[in-house]
Amino acid sequence: MGVIDRAPGRQRKQLFTDRGQGELVTIHEAYDEGDEALYVLETLVAGARERLWDAGDVAIMYRTNAQSRVLEEAFLRHNLPYRLVGAQRFYGRREVKDLIAYLRLILNPADQVSLLRVLNTPPRGLGAKSIETLLTLADQQRLSPAAILQDLAGPDAAFRTTFGARPASALADFGQRLAAWRSLASTAPVAAVLEAVLREVGYRQFIDDGTEEGEERWANVEELLTLAQEDPGIALETFLENIALVSDQDTLSEDQHAATLLTLHAAKGLEFPVVFIVGLDEGLLPHQRSYEDPEAMAEERRLFYVGMTRAKDRLFLVRTFRRHAAGTSSLTEASRFLSDLPADRIRDASPTRITRAQAVYERQTRWEGSAPTPLEPRYRAGMRVRHSTFGEGMVLESRLTNGEEELTVQFEVGGLKWLAASVAKLDILPG
Repeated sequence: MGVIDRAPGRQRKQLFTDRGQGELVTIHEAYDEGDEALYVLETLVAGARERLWDAGDVAIMYRTNAQSRVLEEAFLRHNLPYRLVGAQRFYGRREVKDLIAYLRLILNPADQVSLLRVLNTPPRGLGAKSIETLLTLADQQRLSPAAILQDLAGPDAAFRTTFGARPASALADFGQRLAAWRSLASTAPVAAVLEAVLREVGYRQFIDDGTEEGEERWANVEELLTLAQEDPGIALETFLENIALVSDQDTLSEDQHAATLLTLHAAKGLEFPVVFIVGLDEGLLPHQRSYEDPEAMAEERRLFYVGMTRAKDRLFLVRTFRRHAAGTSSLTEASRFLSDLPADRIRDASPTRITRAQAVYERQTRWEGSAPTPLEPRYRAGMRVRHSTFGEGMVLESRLTNGEEELTVQFEVGGLKWLAASVAKLDILPG
């Protein structure tokens, strides 16, 4: 009640239960979203092994659909069944499938399925007749449709007269862009190629109409971009192979022992013996778009309360020390709602600041069998640096944590930021 009693205009109520006090609420601070998922899986499996609960009794809830990606991959990687409620699996979402199709076409222009998916996505003024003409011409000439596009993009387009002026121009433009993306992909990281596609086709304007649904779709795009940025050296072919290994697995499990993944919005009216709520960081829950709107903030509070009250026996509240988004790895702040919980009803299971890196190392070693690679710091306090988005700034602090150099930087335009050096790609300025 400590959370919902702080809602504006709420009349306090004295509630009671026939079941007594019950278990304490467990709060855990994970290192990042990957460690967050591993903590959930480790706790879920340990409880099932000790017969404290069955995996099918467990629900994992989150604020936005995009958060399911890391959880889905963790379940699949460790061969644990799960069911997704109220949403399509991450790699089955329209916007994610669109962008994967773009990348597959860039890797292999002969991929006709991918070409047909993206040729008019976003719309380029190509009707069904123009696309049919393209496919018929390719068949007659015994060429791939991509080869026809390359011809149309060239100075001596032999097939231009086959199409009307407008479709010929649109097809030629696509052919030119495809050639440029393929050239970029031969030297640039996957994330740079994906960013070029997003920018040049105006994909955000296409899917984000300013509604909450549009913002959710764009959040899925950003999550795919975050995945592409995890390994800057990965080849496009390998990146797509890794996605295929995950996305081809059946995620809609009918196993009665499968845990349930769902958003807090989809949880209304449901109950589960055991509930994990993840992503309890400022900016996620409450969501950042609620900051300037008191009613929206009140709704975020109600949403958190609804999630907590879905738990019949055990409740785990999980947040992260830092989180990756849009190319940066930033330190996070705990959700303001956590401070409203009665101190005598919670159990803090988080490792201390000193032991957190060791806890992550041990968990990753158990699940993944690999350890972080030691680093030498590249930056030092007082250095002038430049970031592609935040502009110029000064390093205030550099520290090594869990095989990563973490920086605190004061930017002249972007303000104070906490960044992972391997992701931020800062240029060191002279002087």
